[in-house]
Amino acid sequence: MLIRLFNKIYHFVINNIFLKIIFYLGLFIYPFLFYFFFKEYGLFTIGIHTNLIIPLYFIVIVDFLSKTTPSFSPLFLKIKYFITVYLIIEFILILIKPGSINLPGRYGQYTNNTKVNINNYYHINKPEEYISTKEKEFVFERKQNSLGLSDKEWIKEKPEGTYRIICLGDSFTEGDGVDYEHSYVQALQRILSKKYKKIEVLNAGKRGSDPFFNFKYLEDKLVDYQPDMVIQSFTANDYYYDFVGRGGMERFGENGILNTRKDFWWEPVYAASYTARILIQTLGGYDKYLIKKSKYEQSIEEMKPKTIVLFKEYQQFSKEHQFDLVVFTLPFKNDYQGNKENEKFYQEVHQEFLKFNLRFYNLQSCYDSYIENHQASYKDYYWKKDGHHNAKGYEMMAECVEDIIEPTLSKHFQP
Repeated sequence: MLIRLFNKIYHFVINNIFLKIIFYLGLFIYPFLFYFFFKEYGLFTIGIHTNLIIPLYFIVIVDFLSKTTPSFSPLFLKIKYFITVYLIIEFILILIKPGSINLPGRYGQYTNNTKVNINNYYHINKPEEYISTKEKEFVFERKQNSLGLSDKEWIKEKPEGTYRIICLGDSFTEGDGVDYEHSYVQALQRILSKKYKKIEVLNAGKRGSDPFFNFKYLEDKLVDYQPDMVIQSFTANDYYYDFVGRGGMERFGENGILNTRKDFWWEPVYAASYTARILIQTLGGYDKYLIKKSKYEQSIEEMKPKTIVLFKEYQQFSKEHQFDLVVFTLPFKNDYQGNKENEKFYQEVHQEFLKFNLRFYNLQSCYDSYIENHQASYKDYYWKKDGHHNAKGYEMMAECVEDIIEPTLSKHFQP
């Protein structure tokens, strides 16, 4: 039935001169646009548009061959049938979005959290860039400052008597899911401003980033803004996924070029086909991040010492530049749905950090108490489909972060 429906739509387009011109014009222009963006973004250019348009090229080619070589027409009809079946399967998989193969990009493009743009050394946006992406549950809009961060313009010279806090992290710090005013950083600014005069909380969070990127940007650029405190988020997602795929400090190559995992020769096929993802994962033993399942635990073990070295350097850097370093993790929505990954991650990392006297905070207990005190459910603080906080969730996050930094602030501002 679906095949007949597709054929009806396809022939309706082909038999309508206006729609036919648009259809063929689109097929003609697409490769040039794709090439233009591919030079800049690589595999990230591939998206659901690629998944669907490639089989259309083959269908058009088969139709042409069928008309020009009538003797082989029955064979070409069979080939067209199988391509159509494939196209329909791709379309259904795109609609269903199975979690095991789907890595949702903002515009439906191929994404892999373990891979990054080799030309984006600090994993930040372009200065002054305006970002607007529409999700099913919210619209995410931000205007980047001159540092490529989703915040107001920073003034390098710190006003006399001002206590400056820089918040580093990923999408939970940037405030994915809410407008600028409802990020946890802005909520924290409002909370602290009621208690203390001349306090400044700056947002250096970036979606998809991790502590290696954060520290490098702080070390090279942001330290010039003279922070008194740096708050760094460090989550299970960083540890179990981003680090494993991206590596540690060795990712930072010379001349502003990142050293990343080399693309598999077949990865463009994997990116452009949900069907291929199922086959490659099943036959090759990969997870959706293209990490070998058999080597996953080994990869985590290899990253442990690199992670410890990072935070030792981070701690030493904070002492040299005289700012307080606060590191915390937080529970994701799936931690309230039976997944105990955050707790496992925290216990493992916390023990290692204690060895060099770096305090690592877990917001889990604060979240639990906050939710209980408000007689609410965790569902009230996360988007129903998206895994990020809503405005209420970021307010909770800000209050919990305020709890862990309050002792330091009280000492600083005491009469």
